[in-house]
Amino acid sequence: MTLKFTKEQRAILINQMEILKRVDPQNSDEYEKNIDILYNGFSYFYSEVCGEIEDEFPEIITRQVFDILNMYRTLYFSYENLTEEEKDEISERDVLFQGFDGNEEPYHYSFVNYVVKRAGLYSEMRDLLEEGKIELNSHRNRISYYNELLSRWSQVSKETNEIYLTLQQIKTVLGK
Repeated sequence: MTLKFTKEQRAILINQMEILKRVDPQNSDEYEKNIDILYNGFSYFYSEVCGEIEDEFPEIITRQVFDILNMYRTLYFSYENLTEEEKDEISERDVLFQGFDGNEEPYHYSFVNYVVKRAGLYSEMRDLLEEGKIELNSHRNRISYYNELLSRWSQVSKETNEIYLTLQQIKTVLGK
C-alpha cells in the first residue's frame, strides 16, 4: 500500500523530524533525509519514513472474532458449572475455542492472537492456551463451523436471561 499524506500531515511529520534531529543528533542525517522526502512529497519513499503501515483492520472480522470468543467464553464457563454427571454427556473439547487457520484465515488468526496474548482480554483463553488445552492456530478452516454455532448461539442467547447455559442449551449450540 502506498501511503498518502495531506500537506498538514506532512508538516506535522516534518516538525517531528526536526525535533528528533535535535533530541537524537547521532541520527540527524536520517531525520534530514526524511524531512526532504516529506517536504517534497516523495510518496514513493514514505514507507522509509514510517515503515509499512497496514490498512485498517476490517470491522466485520473484529466483530465476528469477539462474537466467537464471547460464545466460547459462555460455553466454557457453562460447562464448568455443570454437575459431573452432566459433564459426562459432552466433551470438554467441544466447548473449548478451536482457533483459526493461520494460513486460510489470517485476519481472524492475527486478531485473536492480539486480543488474547497482547491486549490481555479473555484471560481464561490465555490460561487455557498456557495449559495446552487450546491452540489459536487451528491449521484448518473454522469460519463456516463457527458461523453455524453462532447462528444457534444467537437463538439460545435470546431465549435465556441466565449467566450459564444448561446442558441442553450447550448441546443445542453445539448441534448435538
